[in-house]
Amino acid sequence: MAMLKVFKYLNDDEYKTLLQTAEIKSFKPGALLIRQGAEQTNIYILVKGNAKVVRDHDGFMVDISQHGPGEIFGDMSFIEGQSASASVEACDPEVQAIMITHDNIKKFIQTDASFAGRFYESLAAILSRRLRATTDSLDASQSPEDVWGNP
Repeated sequence: MAMLKVFKYLNDDEYKTLLQTAEIKSFKPGALLIRQGAEQTNIYILVKGNAKVVRDHDGFMVDISQHGPGEIFGDMSFIEGQSASASVEACDPEVQAIMITHDNIKKFIQTDASFAGRFYESLAAILSRRLRATTDSLDASQSPEDVWGNP
């Protein structure tokens, strides 16, 4: 399996060690990598297959987005320490993801405090890219007040 460089501010040795200490999980179609509302302390990196982000809205599951290898999930809950805001569901016959636990990250930080800066800067870059993509996809006909509310 080729190394998918998701955490771009980690050096190659840190990234390889992080992946070696992580667990690879397999999921069948329809299985949830992450369940909306559940406590979430892991980050998942999709390495094989596709998964979709879905959200329960008044009892109906709404598809938010679909993602493939190299995508990361669980980062918002990981950072905030809150429950998952959406579910992530396996779509393909075989979906594999690398699971990185919060405890694992704590161990790396205890060994090298500067690791925290590089790790969290990488997460910030991922979240910024997603926010930019969401902002870019907004319908141009919507006013800023419609999207962001009136302060």
